[in-house]
Amino acid sequence: MRSIVLSVLSLGALLVFTPSMQAQEKGKGKVSQADQMVNAFLKQLQKAELTDEQTTKVKELMGKTTKDVVKKRTDAGITQEMLKKRTDAQKAAREAGKKQKEVQEAVAAAVSLTEDQKKVMEETDGMMSKARVEVGKLLKAEQIAKLPQQLQSSLKEKAANRRNK
Repeated sequence: MRSIVLSVLSLGALLVFTPSMQAQEKGKGKVSQADQMVNAFLKQLQKAELTDEQTTKVKELMGKTTKDVVKKRTDAGITQEMLKKRTDAQKAAREAGKKQKEVQEAVAAAVSLTEDQKKVMEETDGMMSKARVEVGKLLKAEQIAKLPQQLQSSLKEKAANRRNK
């Protein structure tokens, strides 16, 4: 009788603790949108072979910026789906060899944004451009040279100035 009671109690404890442990594990695996953006940027910089110190500085700089960007975009009602449509439209237009203005027109046609959302997108794009330029200042010329041309361009001052006009 005693072994049956112990078995029932053990089974009950297992049923109670297993779902709560699974919920904790799910919470650990979830990465914030800002962290995803930082990780994606670091992945682009892999060929530059960053030092540990540079990696730490990039994470700090981009982490702060991306958190602000995500908050502003979320507050403006800009969804992940909108951002994906925008990225897909940009990629397709660039692959088709379109100029910057044509790329912008393709994006505008693909994603319907309110005037306020457009302003937020311009502002947050500018924030990201400035952060990339600051990252570029952390890198040596040899490191930048190892990166794809488009990324090299975004790490220079001209890119941020273009974005803010």
